[in-house]
Amino acid sequence: MPTRSPDPDVVNHVEAAALLGISVSHLHRLYRERSTTGFPERTADGRTWNREDIARYEPPSNRIRRSTQASIDRTGDPNELVDVATAARILGYTNRSALHGNNPVWLRLKECPDESSASAGGRTRRRWKRETVWKIAEDRVGRGGAESTGRPIGSPHGHPDRTGDPDELVGKAEAARILGYNHPNALPTPVLDRADEQNTGPAGRRRLKWRRATLWTILDQRTN
Repeated sequence: MPTRSPDPDVVNHVEAAALLGISVSHLHRLYRERSTTGFPERTADGRTWNREDIARYEPPSNRIRRSTQASIDRTGDPNELVDVATAARILGYTNRSALHGNNPVWLRLKECPDESSASAGGRTRRRWKRETVWKIAEDRVGRGGAESTGRPIGSPHGHPDRTGDPDELVGKAEAARILGYNHPNALPTPVLDRADEQNTGPAGRRRLKWRRATLWTILDQRTN
């Protein structure tokens, strides 16, 4: 199919994708799933779309992004320090429990507190400026955090964790989290081969452990 359609009132898949600001493969997926995405039907030739139909169409990711953007609370003093509960509210969550575990937004917040201190029980208390939380919220929306990216399980996608005792030995689940993978089984062979401790369990399964420092070295080598 030519890059441009000879009829100014219709567009081919390349032009339609350009109008919507998405890839051609994304456009084809939206069309295949049009019963749920609402993507316009093709014209009678079965290959093109009406230009006006495409111009009026809003991809689901844009709607989600717009909704997420609207849910951000941008009120208050940008330099005011807020706790986890308030940060969750600013980000549009109903309660602070959403900010835990491997939530990418929580991992990002943990990386950049504007103030941190230890409680009487030894737990870390973190606080952030409102403007810091706003920036993280904007990054979440801008990077498509409001929708699934379809990233393969073997691709690191979270925010790496460089906290803790460098000599502590951790298992596969924690190693995956530290390296930003979404599942222990996503750890690639080069990472498995660099385990600091290997032994065989009762069922004959290989047990691997890594020092946090080893995993941080892997992170450094991955980003250099």
